[in-house]
Amino acid sequence: MIQLFKIFILSFFVLNFSDLKSQQSPMYSQYMFNDIAINPALAGSTPYFPVRASARNQWSGFEGAPQTTTLSSHGSILDGNIGIGALLFQDETGPVSQTGVQLAYSYHIEFYNSALSLGLAGIGYNYSLKENELEFHQTETQIGNMTYNSFVPDAAFGLYYYSENFYLGASVYQLFQNTFRESIRDVFGENKGVRHYFLSAGLIQEINQGLSLEPSVLIKTIDAGPLQADFNFKVFFNNSFWTGASFRTDKSAIALLGFQVGVLHISYAFDYSFTSIGQYSSGTHEISVGLNLPDPRNRRHIYYWNY
Repeated sequence: MIQLFKIFILSFFVLNFSDLKSQQSPMYSQYMFNDIAINPALAGSTPYFPVRASARNQWSGFEGAPQTTTLSSHGSILDGNIGIGALLFQDETGPVSQTGVQLAYSYHIEFYNSALSLGLAGIGYNYSLKENELEFHQTETQIGNMTYNSFVPDAAFGLYYYSENFYLGASVYQLFQNTFRESIRDVFGENKGVRHYFLSAGLIQEINQGLSLEPSVLIKTIDAGPLQADFNFKVFFNNSFWTGASFRTDKSAIALLGFQVGVLHISYAFDYSFTSIGQYSSGTHEISVGLNLPDPRNRRHIYYWNY
């Protein structure tokens, strides 16, 4: 029964590849530690240069389940009002994969004790399908031996308002809604990108010198699609250790844990689904390792927490 369920899930991803890859960006549980993945306006919003590498194994125990890896960095340049950033990612689900690069630019307008950032990003997606991996379990059936690739350029725009203890951001991805080139459409039919919308907000409250709390929310949706919300709560100890939890409206919960020693950052997230998928997998694991490289200019900055 378990094997049949796994076959059904994998078949669903393959048969709906055109919708899945055009309407769903890679999923992250620790987007707060890799923030330019959901909003280019955050590039340059920290007083240091964060470098992050992350790996996500979704629905552990399923053969061909989604796996995502990312590498990112951003920082401010010139007088500090300009930010730049880059993000590399690969998202694989069985025989289909999405590889991409995002180059972000932002401009920060500083006020007395807050700032507003406007960000743009150019993004290139490469979609790939390996026919020789499209096979049914316990049979010798194969569809073919071709690998289909399609490169799709697109863009993102974001706004980010932040102060010492509050932040609010909004962004939209896949602005141009470009379609796949003909070789992919021949296999899957018409495939048009769908805009993704993100809205985030959070408060940072210092209880005492060694304890801070951060409730936050992320709302995300797509054109003509359902709305999903993440409700997060994190506790920080001595600016070096944190723990927390997230609850998603897709009936899943996430445990968060991390620490920072010097410039070294390590964090981990465990997702558990309360849907039927949770009965057949051992959860989702996501780990992030990185460095917070100091800015040699030692500029004053209003950003509060050294993630």
